Amino acid sequence: MFFIMKGSITFFTGPMFCGKTLELVRHLQIHAAQRVPTVCIRPMTDTRSRKVESRAGLTYEAISIPDADEQTVTDIIERYDVIGVDEMQFFSKDIVPILHQAARHGKVILTSGLDTDFRGLVFPSALALFSLPETEIHRSRSVCSVCRKHNATRTQRLKNGQPVNRNEPTVAIEGADANYSYEPRCSDHHVVLG
Repeated sequence: MFFIMKGSITFFTGPMFCGKTLELVRHLQIHAAQRVPTVCIRPMTDTRSRKVESRAGLTYEAISIPDADEQTVTDIIERYDVIGVDEMQFFSKDIVPILHQAARHGKVILTSGLDTDFRGLVFPSALALFSLPETEIHRSRSVCSVCRKHNATRTQRLKNGQPVNRNEPTVAIEGADANYSYEPRCSDHHVVLG
């Protein structure tokens, strides 16, 4: 049996500082300006802000939800035509079939998040989005913080200014967790100890 995809799924991804949140907010604002019922959700794990904020200064109001609360996601999707999902990497991969089903029923799904963790491993939710042939993927690069070339595809985690060991926890929020920071790096300058 064939189905026609009535909506769409877009994933803005790449390393830190590549503009993925900027693109998410920009697209949400385009829809909202035309009075399309639009919402953005974000994971409670990210405690940096209650809004979706790009480093360029664009913001969008958001609803923070528990990272594995698929029922709340389903309830929110039913009430809106355009659904934004920020910090996709913090959500369970189980959110992806819900988003896919919504797109099949005409919803516009706009997501943004890191594709890989500080080790260079693909996040489960990103992998789930990549595996859907209907997902339109916008992968951006950033400027490497070491060589200053526009070739950064990795996210470097630092603790007290130094690269961390691969045994560190996968999730550590910049500014919220002790002395963690992140930089965009090219593959030549990306370092994982251990």
